[in-house]
Amino acid sequence: MTEVKYTADHEGMKQMLNSHDMRIAMEIVGREIKARAEAIAPVDSKSRYPGRYKASFKVRSHGYGGATNDRAEAIVYNDAPEAFYVEFAHWGAEPEHILARAAFANLRRGRSL
Repeated sequence: MTEVKYTADHEGMKQMLNSHDMRIAMEIVGREIKARAEAIAPVDSKSRYPGRYKASFKVRSHGYGGATNDRAEAIVYNDAPEAFYVEFAHWGAEPEHILARAAFANLRRGRSL
């Protein structure tokens, strides 16, 4: 039997996690989450701006993200003024958690992102 020894190349790992290809992969996952969020987002027809929340999802990606700035990341967000209230609710309303539901939809089905 042959003995195999692995020596971690931390600088190489950092380069791979910050590579252009990794950034593209994160953008693809971000766009999938955005599409799911848009599909389940509520539209308040009584609002002065019906559909604004649903149309305000965005994806932003960049390198050197994450908690320790050592990897590519994609951020899915909603910049509508009412986004906070839809996500987390306010007095007398139930929170929708649209982004969390969209992000973790695959995990509930037993698949990874």
